[in-house]
Amino acid sequence: MGGLERGPDGWRALLVGSGVQVDLAGRLGEYLVLLGRWGGAVDLFAGRNPERLIVSLVLEALAALPWVGEAGTLVDVGSGNGFPALPLLLARPGLRGVLLEPRERRWAFLKEAVRELGVDAEVRRERADDHTGVHDVATVRGVELGVWLPLRSRLVRVDGTWLWWTSGAKAAGLGARAADGRMLTFPLPDPSRGVLAVWRRCST
Repeated sequence: MGGLERGPDGWRALLVGSGVQVDLAGRLGEYLVLLGRWGGAVDLFAGRNPERLIVSLVLEALAALPWVGEAGTLVDVGSGNGFPALPLLLARPGLRGVLLEPRERRWAFLKEAVRELGVDAEVRRERADDHTGVHDVATVRGVELGVWLPLRSRLVRVDGTWLWWTSGAKAAGLGARAADGRMLTFPLPDPSRGVLAVWRRCST
């Protein structure tokens, strides 16, 4: 079967072939089927072919697992199609998620995905600057630095972590503008697509 119209078994086989553990690949396959079902109405895929989607979305999301704990709460800013939050929550079932998405159709998709996949997550139709929770880790992708940087100390606990999927140049800007924390950067599975910036809020 070609394109994005494949079943969970087809997705699972592609994911396992990309190095994803079998049980997790099965759950991610169910998620990708949902994306395919909703994608035409909500523009969730942005024209990617299946193999490219696995690299650019799934593997990039899972690259953050070393900085995501087994428990606690994760807030995702501008959740859109659910990457990176949903793959991370599927991989860490003891973690609770809060997905922030102000756009109605994407919010509706995320509500359905969380329900069908049985993910422990709340989907809120709100922007990050309206959110009042405090979390262990925050994830942000496709959102500019100026939007979330002012919230860095309000949305995560002391010693909490922000994970930002971005370019190397923009990550350097984060390091220069957020001296109240410590930052590391790591190349994404496809280094041409940028880096994962890991910024940890200091306790002093």
